[in-house]
Amino acid sequence: MTEQQAQDANVLQNELKISKQNAEMFAEFAAHAQAGQVEPVTNFIVQAPDVNAAAQQVAGRINAKDPTLPPSALEKTDNTVVTTHELTPTQADKAKKDNEANKGTDKPKINEQFGVDVFKNNNYRNWEWSVGYGQHHGDGYIPVGLQRNYSKDKALSGEIHLDPSDIKKVTGGEVKQVWKTDKLFVLF
Repeated sequence: MTEQQAQDANVLQNELKISKQNAEMFAEFAAHAQAGQVEPVTNFIVQAPDVNAAAQQVAGRINAKDPTLPPSALEKTDNTVVTTHELTPTQADKAKKDNEANKGTDKPKINEQFGVDVFKNNNYRNWEWSVGYGQHHGDGYIPVGLQRNYSKDKALSGEIHLDPSDIKKVTGGEVKQVWKTDKLFVLF
């Protein structure tokens, strides 16, 4: 994808087959990463004939769960982005020295201008709130809830029930642990 496409929610939604909300969040994340406001979780200098091959090589290793990669590169997240970056003068000098040392061998030439960065992004929201209307044994109530998502698939939720005739009066409540599951199961 081009830098332009990475910031276009419509392109992201279609190419990555994600929801519109997640595509918008990812586009915002990409814009921050491109502006240098997000640090990569890790970066690499790899042996490859060009920068595109280098990025594809690292992406392939991540998809294959290559155990030689740092754990941060293999961490499961909503999105993993592999990009290229211009080498610092120190990194470029090291790449040049490695290329000179590898002359005459079958090792591919290290690109002396670009390296590869790995970014991780999670789209889950940290806080959620809710309000609605409920009924219990003929009595109506207004549930007001607050949920703290402390990981992608776990949350702690609290809810109070307010009397519709006097919203300052609490008639009940609940606190619960929430787990996300991809499959429904029957307990009985």
